[in-house]
Amino acid sequence: MSITYKKSSQSISVKWSASHLPNNLAILRSSKSRRSAMFGVSYKTSFAMATVSEDGTKQIQGQVMCRTPGSNNKPVMENDSRFTAYVIQAAFVNLPVRSLLVLACTKSIQIFEPDGTTNLHIHMTDKTPPNRTEASIYARGITGVDQNLLCIGNHQGEILVFNIPPKGTNIFLKETLAGHQYGITDLVSNNEYLVSSDTSGMILIWNIGTMSQINQIEPLDNSGITSLAMWNNCLIAGYAHGMLRIFDIENVQMIGSITAHARCINAIDCNEEGLIASVSDDCYVRIWKLSGDAEDLQISHECNHHIENNPLVGVKFMNLNHADIAVSVYDSNEIIVLRA
Repeated sequence: MSITYKKSSQSISVKWSASHLPNNLAILRSSKSRRSAMFGVSYKTSFAMATVSEDGTKQIQGQVMCRTPGSNNKPVMENDSRFTAYVIQAAFVNLPVRSLLVLACTKSIQIFEPDGTTNLHIHMTDKTPPNRTEASIYARGITGVDQNLLCIGNHQGEILVFNIPPKGTNIFLKETLAGHQYGITDLVSNNEYLVSSDTSGMILIWNIGTMSQINQIEPLDNSGITSLAMWNNCLIAGYAHGMLRIFDIENVQMIGSITAHARCINAIDCNEEGLIASVSDDCYVRIWKLSGDAEDLQISHECNHHIENNPLVGVKFMNLNHADIAVSVYDSNEIIVLRA
């Protein structure tokens, strides 16, 4: 194991503690045009966020409340449970045309400017038809595709594809992709493929040029998939029973399998160097290194880092060219920064 982490003295604090949800950490990394980074976690009906300066010395807290509008978009009473929407997943999406904050909730999908100050679009989630298996109503799985498309999964196994304009609020549902029979758990994409997973462990692969399904990976056991990541032509899937599986995305063959955690994997992330970070209810952060390609893949275990008595619900690389990571902890308002 060649990576050793130390906890940064400059941790990130948000207003609310993180709920126990998969992939419960969002990050908008700093860039040449934006020197600060943004971090956030979902908590019940809200998204708690912090804007952090490049040197980490300055932090500005904020929060976005997720409220389902009443009839004619009129405000409703705060204690009216009929209009309460819980955040299931939140993500910053950095499209070439625009950056967004997306909240995938029960009952609705809500799209904001990255700082959460302006609500750009609300899409109400349809009720479950009688022939579907999922009883709850929710959206989950968020990724950007191509120049201006936003893809979000839902409880019906559909992928909603939204057209995003460079400016303004003219966001609209362009098309709906149907293929899954169970609720979507995660989405991930690159320049060629959109990949979706569901609660049964099924993986579907879509061509982003035509938005048509081109392949699928059948469930290998009874465990659902909680998180997806991609590196080159490799697809990495994290499972509820603690396994990591790696697939060749082009021929849909499994090319690697890791008994990664003793409990449910809640999130994975991958950087451009082939490092995979995984976190779990077992309180461990584990780092794996991929090298070679899908035809000659080599996997090495690089790091174990234990955060005692803290189930971990989210992980993101701070920079896609480095090993530093941010980790979110269930029932804590601290986002832990680990420096390699």
